[in-house]
Amino acid sequence: MHSEIRSLTLTPGTDARQQLTSKIVATHELAQRAMERLAALDGSQYTAVPGSLPALEALASVVSAAGLAASDLACAMFANPLEGAPFPGPPADEAAVRKARHAEAVPAMAEHLADAAHQLDMAHVGCYYLASGITRDLKQHTEQNQATPAPKLTTSQYAVLARLSAGGGMLYETSRSGVTKAVAEDQATVNVATLNALIKRGLVAVDTTMSLQHGQRLDVTTEGHRALARHKPTAAPNRAAVVTPPSTKQAAGRTR
Repeated sequence: MHSEIRSLTLTPGTDARQQLTSKIVATHELAQRAMERLAALDGSQYTAVPGSLPALEALASVVSAAGLAASDLACAMFANPLEGAPFPGPPADEAAVRKARHAEAVPAMAEHLADAAHQLDMAHVGCYYLASGITRDLKQHTEQNQATPAPKLTTSQYAVLARLSAGGGMLYETSRSGVTKAVAEDQATVNVATLNALIKRGLVAVDTTMSLQHGQRLDVTTEGHRALARHKPTAAPNRAAVVTPPSTKQAAGRTR
């Protein structure tokens, strides 16, 4: 697109309008694709990788550059003199007026085209560094993870992490007894002592912006997911499980 804009020769009038229209549409499509990539990257696991913040900012700058390029092309469109009938008035030398308008429009459009090409060049450079930067960040992160042993888990810790990894959970304090409880997304009860150990080790994150009365969001961290992936199961415990599905609890209550 940068090369196409650089080599564009505009003849004022309908020809310029047609050429600019296709370039403006194409540039807006570039900005749209950049925004889609930014949304996908911002919502991915990559955000936990060291160096991801500069990459996200670089991609946001690509969106900005593409948008500015589209704006510069639109300004060239505005500077382009179109043919049409003026308001009624004294007779004028239409040929001379047309020539003057074209003479004024040509350098103005050329300046806007140069600005658009510059912005597209900046977007290209941003994409180049972005692609190499993401590849480098992911490679370094993978090598570091492979070199660093994953946190070891007990059987009960693994059970809680596995349950929370499916959709998170909530930590809250009951209004009547003041007892702190925790549940997974599927409303299964989570052992609070085990949960606290995971929180202390940085394997589960708690959203403390909310009070315990309203409930605090629980999410497995990147390190927690890594521990889950590398956990080697041991023999199952003989005693009660740390996670009790609601249906099991209700059945047990009816039996009593």
